[in-house]
Amino acid sequence: MQRGKPGAGQGRGRIVAAIFALALAVGAGVAHAEQPLPDDPARLRAEADLLFKQILVRPNNLDAAFRYAEIETRLGDFEAAIGALERMLFYNPNLPRVKLELGLLYFRLGSYEMARSYFEAASSGPNVPDDVRGRVASFLAEIDRRLSASQFAAFAQTGFRYQTNANAGPQSDIVRALGQDATLSSQFRRRGDWNWFITGSFHHVFDFGDQRGTVWETDGVAYYARQFQVTTLNLGIVEASTGPRFAIGDATGLSFHPYLLANDVTLGDRQYFATGGAGGSLRYLMSFGAAVEPLVEFRARSFANSGPYPTATNQTGDQTIVAVGVSGPLFLDNFTWQARFSYTNDTAHYHPYAYDQFGIELAVPYQFTGFIGDRSRVWTFAPFASFFDVGYAAADPIVDPAVKRHDQLYRFGATLDTALWRNFGFALTLEYDRTNSNLPNYRMSDFIVSGGPTVRF
Repeated sequence: MQRGKPGAGQGRGRIVAAIFALALAVGAGVAHAEQPLPDDPARLRAEADLLFKQILVRPNNLDAAFRYAEIETRLGDFEAAIGALERMLFYNPNLPRVKLELGLLYFRLGSYEMARSYFEAASSGPNVPDDVRGRVASFLAEIDRRLSASQFAAFAQTGFRYQTNANAGPQSDIVRALGQDATLSSQFRRRGDWNWFITGSFHHVFDFGDQRGTVWETDGVAYYARQFQVTTLNLGIVEASTGPRFAIGDATGLSFHPYLLANDVTLGDRQYFATGGAGGSLRYLMSFGAAVEPLVEFRARSFANSGPYPTATNQTGDQTIVAVGVSGPLFLDNFTWQARFSYTNDTAHYHPYAYDQFGIELAVPYQFTGFIGDRSRVWTFAPFASFFDVGYAAADPIVDPAVKRHDQLYRFGATLDTALWRNFGFALTLEYDRTNSNLPNYRMSDFIVSGGPTVRF
């Protein structure tokens, strides 16, 4: 007996969502600041006051001055930190790392020309460490983008991927059909397969130049994977969103971003579904580099039947997504973290395909200087994990009329994103997926390895 094409189609829909989540997670990990989170504020303030007294007695005590600047940065008093670091340069002008820290502080204050002058000074000496040159280059490029009315960034990758279970086949050959045990048809047993993929994304910001800081943001992502054997799983995705971002108040770190979105998805090189929707997010950027961004999003999805998927329209319905993204620096140098907590309500024409999903996603990117290729470039290693609990609305009589499906999805992996020469690099991802279910039809596991060259501009 076969396990049911509609159920397999629903699984592919979740795979599409997972690809988006992973792409966004990896892309976001490169962008955050690298300052450590504050410890107990009262203890740090007491230590800063003691150090300030030491500096007054011995202005050339560079160790005390640097520690004082570090504490004030953690406490969010960037002006005090800048004053301490600039006094250090008065006593010893040949300190590229101090110039780098000054550039970072002015950058976070939005004083981009001052930041540029310190960044250029930090990288101009004869004995500047490679990691300093790499960080300076990335921040100078970001300053150029931010000072331009039209800011554009893009990423692309192509390569190959191998999956041990490309068709999401169940672990066991014994499945449920019409409420009875049945032997799985060989057509639906798990199969390993290679694919060739190409993916790209872009982010565009247009600054209106008003005093309120209003901008217009547009994001896009495209993905296509062509299987070597299971060609009915050739997957194509195009998605775009666009809308303004309004600052709330003066120097509050708050902004509101309403947007419209649309996407189109093909499966087996046939039209699978199209989406139109809208959403809104509220972003809060904190002084020590952390960010919180809750969002609400509505998507209307329309599925299309095709030869390989003759009942796909049963999944047509609406999605409502409520999520909170959180990110920030860790107490360890060059480590950041990001997390996303989400709830999704999905309706469907065929009620057994409707579900409620709760999800947790976590990534911990680490940035370091590359050891081959361009030594001034920064590499990123980002382990990630996610968990999704999915409860379906009704039992599917085709599978088991007495059991409502309930799945738990686990995903673990890591990505190494290298920068080898100018804007070119190589990215490698290892991933393990597992789905536990109260129905044997949907219990599965998959090991995935993918890699290929990248380009950024």
